[in-house]
Amino acid sequence: MAENMRPESSKSGYKFIALTTGMLANFPPTSQGELVNYLVNTSYTRPAAMPSELERAMESMITVFHKYAAKEGSGNTLSRRELKDLMENELSGFLKSQKDPATVDKIMKDLDSNGDGEVNFEEFVSLVVGLSIACEQCYQMHKKKMGK
Repeated sequence: MAENMRPESSKSGYKFIALTTGMLANFPPTSQGELVNYLVNTSYTRPAAMPSELERAMESMITVFHKYAAKEGSGNTLSRRELKDLMENELSGFLKSQKDPATVDKIMKDLDSNGDGEVNFEEFVSLVVGLSIACEQCYQMHKKKMGK
C-alpha cells in the first residue's frame, strides 16, 4: 500500500524515508537546487517497499547534519562548535587519529567554500565524500594485501 509522503521539516532535519529511486526516475533535474525544490514542494507517493541501504544512509547523513546544525543559529548550517561536536560524536575515530589539535579549524576553513564562517549541507557533504573516498582506498589496499 502506497501512502503520500512529503519531507517533514522538524528541528532534527528532514525525513527522507520516502526518497526512492522510482520517485526520481522520470525527473532529470538540471541542478541540485531544482531537485531540492522538487522534493520539498511536490507531493509524491512512496512505494510499499522499504528504503534501500543507500537510501537509509542518505537519510542518516541528512538527519545527523540537522541534529547538530539545530543546536545554535539558523539550523541550516554548522558553526565551528557544532562541527566540532559532530566530529567528536559521529567521526570520533577519524578525529582521534589526527595528531594536530587544530584539525577542526583546518577542516572548517577547507569546507567553508563561501567564506561565511558556517558549513552548509553541501559543504558538509564534501567532508563525508572525502572521508568515504579515503576509507574506500584503504579498503582496496587491504583487499590487495589479503590477495582478493
